[in-house]
Amino acid sequence: MTLILVFSFLFIAVGVGIIYFALRKNPYPIPQGAVQWMVTIMCVLLVCLSGLTIALVWTHQEHSSTALPSTYAEPFEFQLVSNQEKRNIADYSGRVVLLNFWATWCQPCITELPELDALQVAYHDKGLVVLTISDEALEELQLYTDLLPEETVSGYVKLEDLPESFQNELAFGRPVSYVIDGTGMIRERIRGAGNFAYFENLVTPWLAALES
Repeated sequence: MTLILVFSFLFIAVGVGIIYFALRKNPYPIPQGAVQWMVTIMCVLLVCLSGLTIALVWTHQEHSSTALPSTYAEPFEFQLVSNQEKRNIADYSGRVVLLNFWATWCQPCITELPELDALQVAYHDKGLVVLTISDEALEELQLYTDLLPEETVSGYVKLEDLPESFQNELAFGRPVSYVIDGTGMIRERIRGAGNFAYFENLVTPWLAALES
């Protein structure tokens, strides 16, 4: 997937470059002659197709999970969407936390929210807390009340108020999720959207560890 994005951006750069060099000596900002028109049209098509490829890959990204070696989850404060009450992820120490960062503009995020809701319902009594956090403003989130998860702990926080480690991950896009065990250690990082079964497979070993 990364190679597809790299080549797509490369093709856009090549296409724009060819158009520039083909037209830079023209007295008018339009192609002159059949050859220039043909080259320009082909390059425009190349740029458009590459842009479409980037958009499709970006919005249909597959999930990838990375097991992390005992990385501590830096605590941060957020506010609940429902009543603006302040919370901290440290409040959930002793429980397994599935921390999910999402956004209203991210279609894969929207697709996985019902899956996260179902996971929270299924494993709440086993010690699971699903946190769905957006870095968008409350006013923006309130415009999309039909999208907001109903069962998870739904919150919001400014991007700059997050620990740097989380900010760096979010620079790659949304959604990004973390499995945090009962001791506050990050055990998995997931880039891209997942479904119920996928997340269930990641959290159940750590839920079992709570009972041992």
